[in-house]
Parts: sequence; structure tokens; C-alpha cells
Amino acid sequence: MIRDKKVVALCTSRIFDPQIQSFIEILNEELKLENAWLWIYAINSDIYWSEGALPAETSVFDHIQYDHVDAVVIMDEKIKSHEVSQKIISRASDRSIPVIVVDGEYEGCVSITYDYAGGFEKVVRHVIEDHGVKRPHFMAGIPGNKFSEERLDVFKTVLKDNDIPFSEDMVSYGEFWAIPAREAARRIIAKGDLPEAIICANDIMAINVCDALKEAGLTVPGDVMVTGFDGYDEAFMGIPGITTASCMTPGLADTVFTAVSNCLNGVQRMSYQTSPLLITNESCGCPRVTIQDTTVMKNFNNSFYRYQDDIRAYHGIVVDMMSSTSSEQMMCCLHSWFTKNMCCIVNADCFRSDSNFFLEEEHGSEYRVLYDSEKYSDYPDPFDPIDVVPEFDKRMESGYPLIFNSLDYMNKPFGYVCYKFDSYDITEYSKTSSLTDTVNSGLGGYINMQYSRYMLAKVEEMYKTDALTGLYNRLAAREAYETMCTDPELQGKGLCVIMADLNKLKRINDTLGHSAGDTAIAAVAGALKTACPEDSICVRFGGDEMLAFALGECDGDAIISEIDHILEDKSAEAGFSISASCGVYKTTISPDMDIDGIIRLADEQMYLEKTRSTKV
Repeated sequence: MIRDKKVVALCTSRIFDPQIQSFIEILNEELKLENAWLWIYAINSDIYWSEGALPAETSVFDHIQYDHVDAVVIMDEKIKSHEVSQKIISRASDRSIPVIVVDGEYEGCVSITYDYAGGFEKVVRHVIEDHGVKRPHFMAGIPGNKFSEERLDVFKTVLKDNDIPFSEDMVSYGEFWAIPAREAARRIIAKGDLPEAIICANDIMAINVCDALKEAGLTVPGDVMVTGFDGYDEAFMGIPGITTASCMTPGLADTVFTAVSNCLNGVQRMSYQTSPLLITNESCGCPRVTIQDTTVMKNFNNSFYRYQDDIRAYHGIVVDMMSSTSSEQMMCCLHSWFTKNMCCIVNADCFRSDSNFFLEEEHGSEYRVLYDSEKYSDYPDPFDPIDVVPEFDKRMESGYPLIFNSLDYMNKPFGYVCYKFDSYDITEYSKTSSLTDTVNSGLGGYINMQYSRYMLAKVEEMYKTDALTGLYNRLAAREAYETMCTDPELQGKGLCVIMADLNKLKRINDTLGHSAGDTAIAAVAGALKTACPEDSICVRFGGDEMLAFALGECDGDAIISEIDHILEDKSAEAGFSISASCGVYKTTISPDMDIDGIIRLADEQMYLEKTRSTKV
């Protein structure tokens, strides 16, 4: 519960399917009467019951906030993964949250099943009893399949009730799919003794049987009636429209609402059943169904004409995100009229430029708001996912459901996206899949590009710097020096050149070892870099010689004094004496400066100092 309202989490797939969208609309309007909110957690692709290698988008169900949820509805046949459904059930059960499973049965869950046999029987009786067919043919699915065998038994029962003798040659197998159904239909045609009707176990086979008949010069329903089952949208889009029975009917939403309402009110009932709705159509000789057909075709036309423009816009967002050079710039790319109903929450590690999120195994638990259409932000704000979405009240005040998708790239989840539309417009629902993919590709590409830039910078740094001291090497220093000399803003400004040379390196190496010598060299380099102004060019000029170009009017003596103090502290840490002789030469920056001459003059000053220190 949240804000004194109960929350129902619906776990499903493909909300842009007109039947799912219609189911959501009916269910949400009924839940509003119960003072309940609907949160939809959806995947956009079909898993096909593939266990063990689940796509990353199923991680959307990991973002269900059970602390707020009062009931969970799982559309098992839509998700098509027992593993995913069982994980949701286990997490809900741990918190004593009731789970309603549509078209599936799991221990401890309320089950809503379809009366598939009863629905299919309506189709068969319509063909045989209403149209008077005496010579029907049944196209079954897969031999031995539970649903196929059940529908075959229904076919036999209706034949018996109408005194029509059954024989095995009245049955063929289309395996519930297109190509096998076409091949089975061609074999029926080739026999020459056409049945009056071919009653198919699903719509996919019925559509393809119609095509095979038309290819052979036959008409539907003139020469042969054809029927299907399931109520797929495609069944209403072609010519002829297919007679079928729809499982995704308003009755299902009503049944789910009843089950949820009972659970929320403490009524114990573990099973419900809903019956598919018979929809007669042209393929059996009945009038064409126009209501759903018109809705589907309207959506199809809208999607078709807008697709090219939208896909170019999505592509532009992806390119802009990928080519951004900062997280702020990348997030600005998401501000578009396409994304006005969207909010993205991502793992904070996505914003680290020194690692690639998709190559790392472990990540922190901190999250950030990548984008929020309700509140413009210049930088990713910290966010606790237990709060579900930012600006929660504003998003929920209209009463329309929240829709969640997983964000993932390279099959690795990195957050989630939430949509809230102020209507049930299926065109809006259809956007969710493309927008989610846009964010996935854009942010995923940005992370890869940022890490590539980071690695290139590291390689460039390794190329330019000395490994022991971290100072510029001589080649990189010369490039930096030439850039400095030609910079118009630096012309005429002072330049202080400091040469530092480690004292008694050979003695340190001979008595304490080369490791100690390296420690002494690094100490002198660090002292020089620390003592010089921050924008100085510091170089390891030779084995134990360090060089610095300090811009501006610098106090060379003060720099040398600071180096001496730092090395006194380093000596105490190392346990042996570390000192350096330093020379200073001052000049003015100009394009014709001779770097070698300047270094030689500074070196001479350093040599004089070393000579004095040796005599002492």
C-alpha cells in the first residue's frame, strides 16, 4: 500500500498487443473502484518457454517493490517462463503477498484458467450445428500435445453428439505453426475429396490453411469453411476474417478483478475459470466482424505511417547519446517530445568513466535518475528505488497505470524505465518498446564510448609520462613546451626553469640497492611537482634529473627551499638521506625561445649548486 491506496503489480509481456492493452484498460478501470493502483511490469519480447538462458529484460520483475504491493498478477502464458514466474511467486510469498496466476497453476497461488475445451467446443458446434457441416476435418497441433489432444477429444465428442462417424483420416497435424499447416493443407487438397470445413486448433494454422486453399484456386468459405482458435489479432486483419474464439476477452479482466478483489478483502478462493468468447466471421460464412477489425487496422495504419519518422528520431537520440562527452550532455539528449511520459532510473556505476559497467561483475547498490520528464535535472540525482519513481504523486494523480520495462545492454541489466500515459491509447503503448530500446542503445553506447575515451587517455598518458615518477617524458615535454611557446595568451609572460638533480644516486644504489634508488628518484620528482605551481610542465629529463617549466613570475629560491623541506620529510620516511641540487633560470616566453639553450643554462646553475654542495 502507498498513499492509502492498494497496489496491484501486473506481470506480463507485449503491452502493445491490442488484446493486452484492452485487458489493461478494463482491469485498471475496475481496480480504481477498489481504490487501487495498477503497476505493470512488462517484457517486450517472447521468451518461448526458454529456461536457463533468460534475456536480461526479465530483470524488470526484479524491480517490483514488494514493500508497497498488495497483490501480484502473473500472466503465465504471456511471460512464458516457469522460472521467472516462480521467482516472482517466491518473493511475493516471502512477504505473504497473494499471487494470482492467469493461465497457469502454481502451489499456493490463486489460479485463473481458461476453459479451452469449452471455448473450442463453441467453435466446433457452430460449424457443425449452426452451419450443418457433415464432412468436417480437424487440423490438430502437435501429436501428443495436451491442448491438441484435448481439442481432438472435443471434435470427436461433437461429431458423436451429431451422429457423424469419426475416422482417423479426418485428422491432420499442422503443429500449431505456419509451414506445417500449409503442408498439411496441401495434402488435404491433393486427395481431391475436400471436406466441407477445416477446423483448426489455433488461428495461425487457420490463416495459413486459408492461404493454401486460395493458392490452389479454392475459395473460403465457398469451397471450404475454415475456423481457428485463440483470437489473435491477425485473424481479424486478413480476408476472409477468421471465425475463432478469443481468450483475451473483457471476461478475463472481470475474472482477474474478482480474484484480486477477493484477495484484497480476505476472501479465500483458490481457483477461477473464464470461458473464451466465440467470434464468428467470414471464414465460415458469417458476416465480417468490424469492431475489433477496425481498431486493429487503425492502429496498424498509425504505426505504419509514423514508423519511418519515429525510427529516424529514435536513431538520432541514440547517436547523440553515444557521441556525448559528458553525462550531463548525454542526459540532455533524452529531452524530446517522444520522452515526455518517461522516467529512467539506472545504477550509479553507469556514470563512472574509469570502468565499463558491462564488463564488470560487481556493482554498487546506488541508483541515479538518468532522466525524468516531470522534473528537468542537469545531473543524475541520487534515488532510492523503493520510492518507485520520482514525482510519484504527480504521476499517479490521473489514475492511469505505471508501466515498467527493464533497461539492459549486452544482455546485462542496468536499471529500469517507467512510463505513464494519460490515456489507454495503444499508439502510446506501442512506443514503449522502441523508447526502451533507444535508451538501452544510447546509454549502452555512451558507456562503451566513455570507457574507450578513458582507455585512450590512459594509453596517451602512459605514452607521455614516465612510469616511475609520473612526470612528462622528454618527448611529451617538448610537445607541451612548443604549445606553450606558440600560445598567444602566454607571449611576454615570465618563465622560470628549474633543474633538479638527485644527489649521490650511485652511493644509494650501491649501499641500499636500486629499489632505494628508485624511491629517491620518485621523491625528488614528487617534491619538484609539489613545489612548482600547478600548471607547470614537469619532466623527467634524465635518469636522476628533473626539469620544470613554471609559468609566470615565480620565486625560484622559494621553490627550491620548498623542495628541500619536502625531501627532508621524505628522508625521514625512507630512512636514508634524499637531497637534490637545483638550478634556476628565468626568461620571457616568446615564439623563438630555444628550449635546448634554456635547459643548458638551468643545468649550468644546477651544476654550480651541486659543486658547492659537494665541497660542503
